Amino acid sequence: MNREPEAQREREAQREREVQREPEVLSGGLANAGAVLRHGDTVERPAPPHVALLHAHLLALREQGFDGVPVPLGVSESGHREQLSYVPGEVAVCPHPDRAWTDHALRSVGALLRRMHGAAAGVPFDRAAGWPADLADPEGATAPGAVVCHNDACLENVVFRDGRAAALIDFDLAAPGRPVWDVAMAARYWVPMRGRPGLDPAHRLRVLAGGYGLGRADRAALPRVIEQATAVCRAFVERRVARGDAAYTAAYEQSGRAVWDRHQEWLADHRPALTAALLAD
Repeated sequence: MNREPEAQREREAQREREVQREPEVLSGGLANAGAVLRHGDTVERPAPPHVALLHAHLLALREQGFDGVPVPLGVSESGHREQLSYVPGEVAVCPHPDRAWTDHALRSVGALLRRMHGAAAGVPFDRAAGWPADLADPEGATAPGAVVCHNDACLENVVFRDGRAAALIDFDLAAPGRPVWDVAMAARYWVPMRGRPGLDPAHRLRVLAGGYGLGRADRAALPRVIEQATAVCRAFVERRVARGDAAYTAAYEQSGRAVWDRHQEWLADHRPALTAALLAD
């Protein structure tokens, strides 16, 4: 007896139940807090202005064999909302669990970035196509070997499976840049360069660079690139505060200008030590 029509009806009924079910609000970063919804296997979220460009890039990464990104499923008629496949796994949202700070997890973040950059190297891009400049590499427009970087590989944007980084989400701020720029951006959060009790920044920076397989020239450049990335991130936050963005204003009030000043001073003061640690091998 052929049960395929019955099975098909059950699958359709399941999809209908998922559509009718109350959506799950996904937690994460500041920019889209409360606006990212999960409907079964689909995530619906605010669409960036360059959504068509971004969706084409995500599809191209998958065609290059990198499956660690969501599948673009469409855009609403208004163009204000996008639909992406839900990426299963665990995301280290605040308060960040201890497992997120292991060397094993950090090494796997470096390896994931390397895989993404390897796929991106095979995807041509137009540097003047309207990529966002918010967190973009200042040298990205002219740097040889540039790829489309994620630019925001923070803890909330990396999906883990079985203790290893398996996928990246939220590519809204992706833009062309040097691969080492993406490593520097990741280091700000995962090392982290702003300090965390019990963690050794120099050691963790070596672990991240090792997981990525960063070459000697990029290792030598990395501490200074982290300083560049920190200045770009600070300017990004201050622009948001100046526009009256409540979420960023609250976060900035908690940290304050003096904290950013001390952080940038620490990076400059420790550049020789960080560079020596990265080149110790």
